[in-house]
Amino acid sequence: MRRRRYSDEELYSIYYRTGGYCYHCGEYIDLDNYNGYLGPYGAWEVDHGNPLIRGGSDDGRNLKPSCIPCNRSKGSKTTTEFRRWLDLNY
Repeated sequence: MRRRRYSDEELYSIYYRTGGYCYHCGEYIDLDNYNGYLGPYGAWEVDHGNPLIRGGSDDGRNLKPSCIPCNRSKGSKTTTEFRRWLDLNY
């Protein structure tokens, strides 16, 4: 899958939308650890709230900051489906 590159301005906008916390679980994410590895503290990725495979877009309103564990677990679920899944599994 092709990964889109985001400008610094886009990343700041996405990150600050939640005040530096994962959109899904509320864990702290570190602005400087974008696209970090799973292990480092605060690593995060850009998540498509409505996945591209399900008709979502790269529109800024669909882009959310997500810690790597949430983003990788979410897969092709919508945000609503994923939050229900989180409630059932944690």
